[in-house]
Amino acid sequence: LITSLFESGLKILHVRKPTFTEDELRNYLQEIPNKFRKKIIIHSHYKLAKEFSLKGIHLTERNRKLKFQNFKIISASFHSTAEILKSRRNYEYVFLSPMFDSISKQGYKSNFNLEELESFLKRKNNVIALGGIYSKNIKLTMQAGFKGAAVLGSVWESRNPVKAYMGLMLKIK
Repeated sequence: LITSLFESGLKILHVRKPTFTEDELRNYLQEIPNKFRKKIIIHSHYKLAKEFSLKGIHLTERNRKLKFQNFKIISASFHSTAEILKSRRNYEYVFLSPMFDSISKQGYKSNFNLEELESFLKRKNNVIALGGIYSKNIKLTMQAGFKGAAVLGSVWESRNPVKAYMGLMLKIK
């Protein structure tokens, strides 16, 4: 499935497997063809990023305080614009969530207004929208000024994740 997504044009895959041990994540990554590994960002067991020549690492809130060097890409997740502004680290990009009410996490509601975010996004041009993004609102996120949109529930909870991904990409072209 992941190979099919990459073959369909997926640019970056974030692998977030919080319950995986390092060996389980290693085994998971070994199943992905070498040519696609350079498009993968992992959320844990960061030394595997170098072992597999991955694109980079994503810092969880708890790991943002740790020091990391020599990674191609470092990204992080935030839940408010104030958190992004307080951060001292220079991230390649950051996720801001939940932009809309979450599809995959029941009861995870958005507190954002896209119109209010537009001026912030003009100053911070490395913000990716995450949370509740699907075919009816993905274009709105791009029009608001986000660098991109990360999707989770609208793809992984669909019957055909590749078709769902392709449908979303058509909406923003």
